[in-house]
Amino acid sequence: MVIGVDIDGVLCNLNNYTWRHFKSYLKENNISFKFNKSKEKFHEQFNVSSVVEDDFWEKYSLHYAKVVKMNNHANYYIQKLHNDGHRIVIITSRSFSYLDNEKGAKMREAVKKWLSKNKIYYDTIYFTYNKIEVIKEEKVEVMIEDDANNIENFSKVVPVIIYKTPANKKCKGKNKILTNGWKDIYKTINKMQA
Repeated sequence: MVIGVDIDGVLCNLNNYTWRHFKSYLKENNISFKFNKSKEKFHEQFNVSSVVEDDFWEKYSLHYAKVVKMNNHANYYIQKLHNDGHRIVIITSRSFSYLDNEKGAKMREAVKKWLSKNKIYYDTIYFTYNKIEVIKEEKVEVMIEDDANNIENFSKVVPVIIYKTPANKKCKGKNKILTNGWKDIYKTINKMQA
């Protein structure tokens, strides 16, 4: 089976990093906020403008790429999937990584170093703003994703295994399978094959 895998929020803990560092950034810049983790976008979670979030990622994206923590044994279960004969295609639209300039090159390098450091196996990796194009091109048979908008769009083309977060736990419907972490994802893929 060809398995598409997102990075942010799936392989690594985007929420914990952002909740901690974005809160600090807002306090340092005297920007008032009110937190609600059930919203999708971080600027919505903190009730600030998208411009503020964009500035945060402009300043913190490389730091994030280097220090973000891996999600619960993602490397172990990705390796098991590979050992079971599945093809692992990482498809990410990580901030700036899809840009054809120096900033994009630095982000791509940081992502690959992070994957290597965390011993996360993959057959190929795509840095793209258009994930659906890659899903079709690579003939992905199931996509592992956490972003609610992506889940909705991808599920029209391919089954989506949802890495559950507070912002996506209401995603339900055809071609959407809500899971509780990597152990559950691994079991779900095995059931799909049965």
